[in-house]
Amino acid sequence: MQSGGAELNLGCPDGFRGGAVAVPDWWPVLAPDVTVDQLDAGERCERLLRETVEGLRPVPVWREAVPRAGVRLAGPGRRGPEVLWYVTRGRDLLTVVSPGRRGELAGTVERQWRRRGWTITSLNAGRDRPGVAATARDGSQLVLCFGEFGEIRLTASLLGVACSERVPTLPRAGEPDPAPLPHVHCAYWSALV
Repeated sequence: MQSGGAELNLGCPDGFRGGAVAVPDWWPVLAPDVTVDQLDAGERCERLLRETVEGLRPVPVWREAVPRAGVRLAGPGRRGPEVLWYVTRGRDLLTVVSPGRRGELAGTVERQWRRRGWTITSLNAGRDRPGVAATARDGSQLVLCFGEFGEIRLTASLLGVACSERVPTLPRAGEPDPAPLPHVHCAYWSALV
């Protein structure tokens, strides 16, 4: 497993090419009485990603991003040597989304998350690089970001999970994970509007 912050680029200030930022201090942690281990958290993240992608019409072509899991120590000024385990899963959309359709894609995802009762924590309405972030009731974090060159990543993370006694298998863990450039054309999402 990797150690360090969850690999999210909340707000996408430099796209994906510039690297990811650490998990912010405001990120919620599961309540102390909730015990979700890393495998269950990974399954939850996968389900959230699947539901989000399947809610898009037409469904874009995607691939799995490199999964992340590990430990992050509590920040300075926090009480006790609290260890926070996290799990992150992602999807890279391979369908080319034209600049005219990017806002529509982000808006569709935002409306879908709002309908589920999730709290929208960040919204970037920029034409070229829109994005949206949300928090589900269970503390799951979801982020949709566009990169500088049109690459699109959807990420689901859960922080504050219990260390799993069942060791999760993370294929390709530790490999560099730049979001790929989209290359699949779709009559709808790729259309110049």
